[in-house]
Amino acid sequence: MNDMAVWWPDLAAGQGMPDGPAEPADHLERVRHLVDLRQGGTVLTLSRGEQLLLWSARRWRHGRFRWDQVEMEFRRFLPGGWPDALIAWEEALEQLHQYPAGRPDIGNGCRSALSTDERALLTLVAVFQRGPRARLSAAWLLSYLIAPARQRDLAGPLLALAGTLTMAGMELPLRSGPIPATDAVSVRSANS
Repeated sequence: MNDMAVWWPDLAAGQGMPDGPAEPADHLERVRHLVDLRQGGTVLTLSRGEQLLLWSARRWRHGRFRWDQVEMEFRRFLPGGWPDALIAWEEALEQLHQYPAGRPDIGNGCRSALSTDERALLTLVAVFQRGPRARLSAAWLLSYLIAPARQRDLAGPLLALAGTLTMAGMELPLRSGPIPATDAVSVRSANS
């Protein structure tokens, strides 16, 4: 990520473009402030591993557009275990597509904000990486994302992905950011 891309959080916060050329220090200070407020809420505040998973999920969801680029990025980030990680991730996305608890909200590549489903999916991978050290319930996040009868089918590939990422030294941060509210889970379950 280069320094020219950091203005997107300003636009997402509704501040628009400055009237004149901004001082780099002022601009970076605003960006840092916004990042603190929305940690994990926009694409630019995610770690490299989170960005890779989000970007590939969005490409998969919208017809696997230019999937060869996804394979190249997995190969670049995970030189030793990229095939295992990519297969596990594709299998997890297929499960989410076939048996969702509600209509999955996975955006297109131009969307800078994360949906609740995207945040829950990334959080679930981070929880699986930590195992019992995570203080968040994987079962609760699974019940939000997928139908109850298929939770084990989603957990398996995500555990495999989490293990591959951990062995490659790419641990996703466990954020306390926007995850599904309890009442949203019950509404979503009632609608399915």
